[in-house]
Amino acid sequence: MVKGYLYSLFSTFCFALPTVFTVFAYQDGLTPKSLVFNQTAIAAVLLLLYVMWTGEAFPRLTKQSTSDFFLAGAGKAVTVIAMFMAIKLMNVSLVLTLIFMYPAFVVLLEYFIDKKSLRIQQVLGLVCTFVGELLVLKIFQGEFQQLSAMGTLLGILSGVAWGWMIYWSNKKLSVFSSIIVTSYTTIISLILYLFMIPPVYLFTTKITLPIIGWSLFFGGVAQVLALLLMFTAIKRIGAARFSIISVFELPLTVFLAFLIVGEQMDFWQIVGGLLILTGIILFDWTQFRAGLLLREKKEVKEKLS
Repeated sequence: MVKGYLYSLFSTFCFALPTVFTVFAYQDGLTPKSLVFNQTAIAAVLLLLYVMWTGEAFPRLTKQSTSDFFLAGAGKAVTVIAMFMAIKLMNVSLVLTLIFMYPAFVVLLEYFIDKKSLRIQQVLGLVCTFVGELLVLKIFQGEFQQLSAMGTLLGILSGVAWGWMIYWSNKKLSVFSSIIVTSYTTIISLILYLFMIPPVYLFTTKITLPIIGWSLFFGGVAQVLALLLMFTAIKRIGAARFSIISVFELPLTVFLAFLIVGEQMDFWQIVGGLLILTGIILFDWTQFRAGLLLREKKEVKEKLS
């Protein structure tokens, strides 16, 4: 089980580090559009090779499941492109705090669409998230105008789209394995990018070694290695335990942004980030308890048999 926790920590690190390195990738000639397209194309190829290597069969899709994969893939595509465009306009730390509103959007989608009742932990989580975002955006401090309005909108859009992708995948794609869902949604994202951000830069821009290196790094580490570590961790310790550990991607990203690129948040923004983190933990707490109990019962049955 110790290895499972280590895999969880490494996965969280692999998700956080590339986000911070986006700043350097832009300095070496990549743009949000070229970085997104390159990393998605590389990730799609690597994921397909991995699935074939494991011997897992590609499931046949019906019209309904194809539509479900498309809607999830569209959410993923919007999430990634909006995030990288926002990072071009704002600090990585601020963008990530906006994106990490996605658990609140998942809860709200379940409430308004599925008519699920809100538990007290979820209500408290929504309050913490909302107040935390106001502090991060300097609304209470009266300094909101100092931030990029477009960057803020893109960060919020990224969080909303990610929340939709999580919600729809849990609702419609749970019968498929995680690696299949990841592979198919990545391929769909790539197809959508061909229309949203046609890669004309491949014919108009000089392709340098730094551009190739960064593209391989983002596609290989953030899109593939982090996910494979995540799947391995979930197999060893369960999704419930992993979900709690993974919330530390936000403070880890903020810390790395401070350490590597010198980004700083003021006192009230840090308080806001802690409130958002508290909200995420409150959202996950009920799921954590249920998942942990289910896993413990399974382990007891396996020991008895």
